[in-house]
Amino acid sequence: MPSPNPLPDPAPDWLGWLPPRLVAVDVETTGLAETDRVVSFGAVALATASLAAGAPEIACHHLIFDPGRASHPRAEAVHGYDDWLLRHQDPACLHAGALADLLAGADLIVAHNAAFDLGFLNRELAAAGLPPIRPRVYCTMEAYRRRGEKGRAALDALCRRIGLARVGTRHGALEDAWLALRAYLWLQACPVAVARPDLAAPSNLRPVPPRPEGPLPPRA
Repeated sequence: MPSPNPLPDPAPDWLGWLPPRLVAVDVETTGLAETDRVVSFGAVALATASLAAGAPEIACHHLIFDPGRASHPRAEAVHGYDDWLLRHQDPACLHAGALADLLAGADLIVAHNAAFDLGFLNRELAAAGLPPIRPRVYCTMEAYRRRGEKGRAALDALCRRIGLARVGTRHGALEDAWLALRAYLWLQACPVAVARPDLAAPSNLRPVPPRPEGPLPPRA
């Protein structure tokens, strides 16, 4: 007869080296310089214990901001938000406290090219009078390079290696945060797939009045 109180299945080996709560993040920006600003923020928070049951528990965060300046044309081609739409959104400082709380609650922050994303996030926090991000950070780009993989270490190249791709040609902060999360789990030999989240518009997206004809008027 089976035991009336069977022992639970042991946790898989890969679960032992995962932090309890990790948050994968990505930002889209007006450009690449230190004077550029964040346009959108995406994050996927994962309770890693839920992976053992094969039903990952995630929470998604997707925000858009008025960066106070126009994007570089190449950056706008990447993220797809024009200046008319962005100038009608919230400034990042209105959401900086919530972002700081989200990141402070993580045991590990994951990002692809983490120095880029965290550099921009810390500058936005500093502009809002908040301290920099403190939790441990894991860069999937650096980890991929340390594996000795051939070729480029960009996020799209890593995703091709593991059989993933973006839905479209544009880079969305929430989708790229999810891709960074999938890359991290693959690098940790975790066999559980976290499904692509609903890539809806940012939760704080404000309606935009009709675009005027001709050149846009100067920013207020």
